[in-house]
Amino acid sequence: MITSLYAGILAILFFKLSFDTINARRRHQISVGHGPNNEILEVVSAHANFSAYTVLLLFLVFLAEQSQVVPAIAIHILAGAFTLGRFLHYIAFTRGKMNFKFRILGM
Repeated sequence: MITSLYAGILAILFFKLSFDTINARRRHQISVGHGPNNEILEVVSAHANFSAYTVLLLFLVFLAEQSQVVPAIAIHILAGAFTLGRFLHYIAFTRGKMNFKFRILGM
């Protein structure tokens, strides 16, 4: 049940990243790669980074939850910290100029 909560929250953020990527590609008329545009490179990088780490973390959270060895509060702390980190990472990439403070906090 804990995994489902965080999977839902992270799915909303993933869809937002997906829409940002699609909109940037439409705006700059670049369907593959990033071309000469750094905005697309940053948005695609944020999207790829999110999808690479989120699946692994959700799988590990699910295993911890199912083991019934790890206390629920520890699972919430881990998943909550990860979710907050992903949100801060998203903000770092999407607010115009790269915000390294949020990017480092997000990592």
